[in-house]
Amino acid sequence: MLPEREEILQRDRTRKAMRQSLMADIEQAKIDLHPRTIGARWTAKQKARVVKTGEAAKQNITKNAPLVGIAGLAVLLFAARRPISDRIQRLRTGAPNDEGDEE
Repeated sequence: MLPEREEILQRDRTRKAMRQSLMADIEQAKIDLHPRTIGARWTAKQKARVVKTGEAAKQNITKNAPLVGIAGLAVLLFAARRPISDRIQRLRTGAPNDEGDEE
């Protein structure tokens, strides 16, 4: 008769430990699913994404700086092509400048 009583007490202790574990898990789930906690996690993820994107952009800018400079120079020359070609033409023909630089 004693072994059965010990088995029952052991099962009760096991059941009590499992119940306590379940209650602790429920409390943790309540904390994890609270709107404030969800908002804080979302904000932290977004901040991490922004920082990561910013670092990637800085690396790309540093890596592509010479290309950006060359492209800027090309755009500048393209925009100034007409005044440059007019000036070269005037130098070739010896025509006076329109701005009063007559010789």
